[in-house]
Amino acid sequence: KSFKFVYLLDIYNEAAFVMLYSLKYFLFFMLVQAAKLIGAGLTTMGLIGTGVGIGSIFSALIAGIARNPNLKDELFRSAILGFALTEAIALFSLMIAFLILFAL
Repeated sequence: KSFKFVYLLDIYNEAAFVMLYSLKYFLFFMLVQAAKLIGAGLTTMGLIGTGVGIGSIFSALIAGIARNPNLKDELFRSAILGFALTEAIALFSLMIAFLILFAL
């Protein structure tokens, strides 16, 4: 009788060990997933600066055209170049966020 009882305790201890071991890796996996989501969210903060930059570019364009309407075409070309360069920063930020989410 004692052999069966010890055997049952051994099975119980082994099952408890497996449960704790799997729980440890589950918690580690959840921590990594949470870190990925937080990191992706933080990288999208670059989009805030891009929005401010684009807004200031086009507000300066409107102010420049209001001061000197004859330079409208030159100012518009410069504004579009500034818009494209500022938008590239947003695309880089978004690309890093997607890399963090889907490649790691």
